[in-house]
Amino acid sequence: MGGDLRRVVVASRNRGKVAELRRLLRPARWRLLELDQAPGGAELHWVEDGSSYLGNAAIKARAACAATELPSLGDDSGIEVGALGGWPGLLTARWLGEDATPAELLEGLASRVAQLPTEQRRGSFVCALVLAVPVPDQEPRLIMAEGRLEGVLLSRPRGERGFGYDPIFVPGGEQRTMAEMSQARKDEISHRGRAARRLLGKVRRSHLGGPGAA
Repeated sequence: MGGDLRRVVVASRNRGKVAELRRLLRPARWRLLELDQAPGGAELHWVEDGSSYLGNAAIKARAACAATELPSLGDDSGIEVGALGGWPGLLTARWLGEDATPAELLEGLASRVAQLPTEQRRGSFVCALVLAVPVPDQEPRLIMAEGRLEGVLLSRPRGERGFGYDPIFVPGGEQRTMAEMSQARKDEISHRGRAARRLLGKVRRSHLGGPGAA
């Protein structure tokens, strides 16, 4: 089975995430399209009711693939606080409600972390990527990968780079938050970077055709 991966739709309206994926997936030579720029993408909405990060990423990838008839990449990521039972986890982007801004989410989680003893502030960043490739008269072919990064959470943000919860996350073995690092260093160690490299490895081994498969 072949697959033309010259154009791939990113099933996300988070511009920071799209920009990061463009950097991470540059070796594949795919042209990543923002969802709203793809044919049929601007009207597309979905319900993230999966029971896992990979499940939610697959929901997004399948929906974008069906709407645009192009290969589509779904991303679902989250932050987990061990002392809070892995919360917010799958609710990372929605635990304050659908209308909460990134700044409100960051401030809200930092406030929760501040209530924890220092030794209980360990956490994880998790990213799941799912590539849905159209197959004539069949369900799309799904290629999945996941990455995880362990670290410590801060009660006060530090740094101006990155997005989301980057300003309160210090990876294990580092002194800087993700928002204080250079893009190159963040891409090297991040959960999304790890997931992207695993995904590209699986694509290379999947015998998908077209530019970007090599």
